[in-house]
Amino acid sequence: MANILCLDFDDTIVLDNTARQIFERFAAPQWREHEARYQAGKLTVEQFNAAALDLVEAEPGEIKEFVLSVARPRDGLLELLDWAQWNDWLVMVVSNGFDIYVNPVLDRLGIDRVTRHAGRARFDYRWRVTYFSPRGVEIQDGFKLAYAASLKNTGDVVTYIGDGASDVGAAMLAERVFARSTLLERLTGAHPDVRPFETFHDVVASLNRG
Repeated sequence: MANILCLDFDDTIVLDNTARQIFERFAAPQWREHEARYQAGKLTVEQFNAAALDLVEAEPGEIKEFVLSVARPRDGLLELLDWAQWNDWLVMVVSNGFDIYVNPVLDRLGIDRVTRHAGRARFDYRWRVTYFSPRGVEIQDGFKLAYAASLKNTGDVVTYIGDGASDVGAAMLAERVFARSTLLERLTGAHPDVRPFETFHDVVASLNRG
């Protein structure tokens, strides 16, 4: 059994939704039609991301350069990771986004001892992305939930940090949740231990208080 700190990436580790920034910069305008279908509940977030990424017209190097120019890490991130190391907690990033931007951002910050799970993007004339469950099965729904359930089933104690609707299912399985925005609204009154945050300094202060 281990203490696990599970972090979302977009709007959590970084201040913005990086996938959306990529779509706005590089995708054909039809990506907004897919977004409308997602918001109407006709696509899962994984299906939406795959459909929108298919419309992106940029090579890997262009995307990496763009992402590193716009990524804004949330204050206190490195302090939080230091706290986890000092207290023997494992850190895991689980994102519905893509490894083509999650990895470069974390690498530039020198965060090399954190497990990362995100959509696996590949460029072969067109962009494609695949989501795999902890068992290596391709899935199109519930990516974050699959990892949270796997941790819970092995007896690990999970603290979840996130912000959006796609975090709700996974966060509900955690012992403790740090939430903002939509996730905070959805979990208030529905989860026994949900705590608001704006920076990771807030998270560290709360963890230090127990």
